[in-house]
Amino acid sequence: MASTLSFPYIGTISSIRAFVELFRLPSGILAAGAGCATIYALDATVALPQYLLTAIILVCMTSAACGINDYWDLAKDRINHPDRPLPSGRLSLQQAWWAAAILFGCAAIAAIPLGLSPFVLVAVSTVLLWNYSHLLSYNGVFGNLLVAATIAALIFLGSLVACRPLAMLYPMGFLFCYALAKEIVWDVHDAEGDRIQGIVTVANRWGDRVAFAIAWGLLGVLMGSIPVALRLLSMARPQLFATFSAIALLSLGMALAHYQQQRSESAYQRFNFWERIGTAFGVIALLGTA
Repeated sequence: MASTLSFPYIGTISSIRAFVELFRLPSGILAAGAGCATIYALDATVALPQYLLTAIILVCMTSAACGINDYWDLAKDRINHPDRPLPSGRLSLQQAWWAAAILFGCAAIAAIPLGLSPFVLVAVSTVLLWNYSHLLSYNGVFGNLLVAATIAALIFLGSLVACRPLAMLYPMGFLFCYALAKEIVWDVHDAEGDRIQGIVTVANRWGDRVAFAIAWGLLGVLMGSIPVALRLLSMARPQLFATFSAIALLSLGMALAHYQQQRSESAYQRFNFWERIGTAFGVIALLGTA
């Protein structure tokens, strides 16, 4: 399909707003914040251009990943998310494909000045994210793990830029589990469309109760890991880490409990909102983990 696409005209203000929605821009901003916070926590002397390049990479890659995911998932989103730009007809498939391709290309170009390791990480992540929906069709649980690993890799990118690739292993694991819990809960909302498309997820294979139980288990493991990390790891600002990581987990936990009880669209949107708020608190917590 991609080979037959012509370059689209973006057009009006309404189209720009639709692109902002397609790209889930707040997620890209949070990703950039996490990457830059990682660099600052590891080496506050890193030059400003490296921060800017890292931010560009993470905003572009996060936005492109959302765009290409919606491109491939159009049939499923007509059931699960009919109000999104593609199923609602506010944007065309051509526009989404070209926008994702250009943004992935911009991320790769921005990675070149940062060195070989960041460029390879961006290139590998681009291939995985572009083909995520195809990999998801084989096994949705594997897809959840892949997305969580890709999200955790944004901390790894910051570590590479700061030339300390192994200094943030615990925060990477923390973010992986946090993202995995979120992905599993999202699959509860998308269960009907996934089932029609034949995608095996925790929610449509073992049921909502198991999906919520796994999500709660992951949050419990993370909460329990905080005092262990404070005791065993040498952190620059342990109180900062403990306070804001706990707030991040509590924010997500309260939204998760609300969604589990009500299971309405408004509760789902509230879950997404507080997940982003929790991620913002997590970015602050990152500053204390080095």
